[in-house]
Amino acid sequence: MLCGLDLDGVLCDLGPSVAARIADRFGVASHPSTWRSYDLRLLRLGVPEDKFSEFLDETFADPDLYGTAPVCDGVVGALHQLRRAGWRLVGITARPAHLAPATRAWMARHGLPIEEIHHTAVGTKSAVARQLGTHATIEDNPTEAELLADVGDSWLLDRPYNRASPVVRARRLSSWDDAVGRLCQLRLFA
Repeated sequence: MLCGLDLDGVLCDLGPSVAARIADRFGVASHPSTWRSYDLRLLRLGVPEDKFSEFLDETFADPDLYGTAPVCDGVVGALHQLRRAGWRLVGITARPAHLAPATRAWMARHGLPIEEIHHTAVGTKSAVARQLGTHATIEDNPTEAELLADVGDSWLLDRPYNRASPVVRARRLSSWDDAVGRLCQLRLFA
């Protein structure tokens, strides 16, 4: 069975690095645990929206952001447990393709057992998941999670910024421990 995994917010914790860059550029302190929107452009930090939007584009295009980011809590052990349970794991990310070398280096550095990584545009992950034949996906973007529910079991990993977003067809996961339990059940009864 094949599981498609989002990278940022699911495997890779970019929040602290982005918050540090916001503080450096704008002198505004914020913490990812207080962010209530998946789209960071909607954060109200008291900085000019156009400048903040440009900053976010620049930040998320910078390979250095990804190279220094830690893995999300519980990821390493969970992925190895899933592999032992028979799951094949692939990354499906909206990171631009020019970040592929930084992404592969980050995966290797953290020893994540991901077979391959697919870079695609926002809103098109479900097409990639369908083409790959995924049985399940784990995502942190509620819109993507709902689209992925057209393909197979879609799981939304709970984060402060996605809690207010309703999900209809996707199901929420409280943690990576929860993910392992649920995906191992799917594998067992497949």
